[in-house]
Amino acid sequence: MGSLAVWQLYLQTHDKQLLSELFPKLLAYHQWWYKNRDHNHNGLVEYGATKHPQHNNAAGQLSFKVQYSAQQQKLNKNLNTDLNTSNDLKTCQPLKNNWYQCYSKSLYQKVLTAGNYQQLTIGAQDAAAWESGMDNAARFGFISAKQLTTYAKKHYQGNLTKARLDWQVSFLENKDEQGNLSGFSINQESVELNSYLAQEKFLLSNIANILQKNNLSKQLQQQAKKLSMRINQCFYDKKNGYYYDLQITSFTQSHKNTLCNGTLLSFRGKGPEGWSPLWTNIADKSKAKNVVEIMLSEDEFNSTVPFPSAALSNPAFNENSYWRGRVWLDQFYFAVVALKNYGYNKQANNLIEKLLHNAQGLNSDQAIRENYNPQTGKQQGATNFSWSAAHLYLLLTQT
Repeated sequence: MGSLAVWQLYLQTHDKQLLSELFPKLLAYHQWWYKNRDHNHNGLVEYGATKHPQHNNAAGQLSFKVQYSAQQQKLNKNLNTDLNTSNDLKTCQPLKNNWYQCYSKSLYQKVLTAGNYQQLTIGAQDAAAWESGMDNAARFGFISAKQLTTYAKKHYQGNLTKARLDWQVSFLENKDEQGNLSGFSINQESVELNSYLAQEKFLLSNIANILQKNNLSKQLQQQAKKLSMRINQCFYDKKNGYYYDLQITSFTQSHKNTLCNGTLLSFRGKGPEGWSPLWTNIADKSKAKNVVEIMLSEDEFNSTVPFPSAALSNPAFNENSYWRGRVWLDQFYFAVVALKNYGYNKQANNLIEKLLHNAQGLNSDQAIRENYNPQTGKQQGATNFSWSAAHLYLLLTQT
């Protein structure tokens, strides 16, 4: 996004000196993602977490908290046997209400595999979601207990242990050149982060060309085209015509630069990340057509206030949830630009009118709010929200 801001500024000012001063910093920021968030070095990047007391202990071990029900405690007097590991919950610090504070990536994985916990929280999961900006989105494994029960009944005859497997997230340790822990990656490559990086490669190529860095410009252009191709091949689900994050199934560099390796997280439902390849204008036209049909469907994203932060069909949809239902105007703006990039100008303009008519207060002198209820249009979140105001201005430039 930094490169996009600088490029837009250049288009207004034609200030080459500004480009010259900022280009090295923009390029270093771009490369940071590949150094710190590409665990298997295959060119597809993940969101993740830095080293932090909320994410790991002083020894670098992954931190998490797990709760077992009172009934589970009685059934499993020896938790060591239940988890089938010598590094069991006896190494954890007991907390109130049957919670345990634990450290160890291997223990975390065994707790996930056993699956008989009541609740599980992990700071690195929150960090990865926050790094994306979609704080509690379904694609990062967030779903309410009630929704998970409903999901289990629909897909696994009520078996919660099996249902949890679809919503669990794992973490991969990233290390620097000296072999020291630098942070963690969540075990899924992000469709929208990689789309942003593809767009950024094109923009950096443009800037390099203006600065007469011709070889670097060509290199970035080639990288951008290659990454765009991989996004269309790896993150698109042919079965339902939408883009999803890709769960990592290979953790070695032996698959470096292979096209696709993983499992699409379509079972976690559709979210606005799925139209990011259209917003960045890298989606194949045939794929974009299918995505647009979903965006315009009243059963998916075309709600009373369009483009909620989770599709109406998403198993974790909640009209009051921050990033699993509420309408954010930045995502609305990305959706409108995505539609217009592929020629759906009339539909995009109609949806802008729908937003202005149905979102409470937008066609009057009421305060602009943080987000809006997708089904009722009711105001939600903070008042006088500059992020929303800025995107309303951008939306007006689209009409």
